[in-house]
Amino acid sequence: LISTLLRNLQQTKNTSKNMALPPNMWLDLFILLGLNFVLYLHSLLVKNTFMVDFIWSGWPPILTYVIFLRLKSEETSQLSLPRLITLFPLIMVWGFRLTHNFLSRGGVGHEDWRYADMRVKFGKHFWWISLFSVYWGQTAFLWLPMLSIYGGVMNTRSYNSWDVVATLTCLAGIGLETFADMSMNNFINLKKQKKTDKVILDTGLWAFSRHPNYLGEICFWWGIYFFGVGYAEKWIIAGPLAITGLFFGVSVKLMEDRQEENKGEVFRNYKRKVGSGIILLPPSVNLWLGKKLYGEIVTVDESGKESLN
Repeated sequence: LISTLLRNLQQTKNTSKNMALPPNMWLDLFILLGLNFVLYLHSLLVKNTFMVDFIWSGWPPILTYVIFLRLKSEETSQLSLPRLITLFPLIMVWGFRLTHNFLSRGGVGHEDWRYADMRVKFGKHFWWISLFSVYWGQTAFLWLPMLSIYGGVMNTRSYNSWDVVATLTCLAGIGLETFADMSMNNFINLKKQKKTDKVILDTGLWAFSRHPNYLGEICFWWGIYFFGVGYAEKWIIAGPLAITGLFFGVSVKLMEDRQEENKGEVFRNYKRKVGSGIILLPPSVNLWLGKKLYGEIVTVDESGKESLN
């Protein structure tokens, strides 16, 4: 498989050239900035930023169709039909699943805890800081990963093994996110119904990684990038690199700082038991890594306080 991929990549480089940045790409960026500005004005009226979360799952499917519809007939005739009928449904399913999960957790009217914390932190200045930190910040984090969509839609190379790898990677990402979120949603419901005393979900995928849903999101965007390999890959690789950097460098720390603040030693023990933040690792490897990074597991009582031995 690897030799086939390399051969197809070399053939692509010999028969096609990297294209310049799409002429409408900057227009798309300004449209996204404008859309987020409208949502920002809405947040000032309702004093809630919840609507911005719909952009993450809603805009990529819309942009995918916009890119295709803007192409001229002579350009669309050069595209790979098998790639398009694979790529489009994958992005639609990904967007629908993410939106459904957001709604199922009471997303409408519920402000993300990160933005709620910022509202408290910045107080009377939040109204203008949120434009840059929440809305236009979201624009940057979303626009960079979406660069891969241009390469996937506009790629003129014939359908080959890279597209198979792309499809499998996207499906793996969607599957990981789906099962991780289903497990977490079920765990949250059990806690609400007081049917479990557990504080941390540490079974299923959550026994192999502390954030398997993040891994799923990363896999999905690398899959989208693979659809565009051989066509402007020098700049579309910024997409998966950006999303990987976001989760490894920002999201994990933000989430785990909050978890440690709320759950204390119980969560720190979870980190010692599951040492990998994102990558799926066997429990034995996770335990070894956790001890190396965070120390030995500490005995705690049900309140999460350290017990005396």
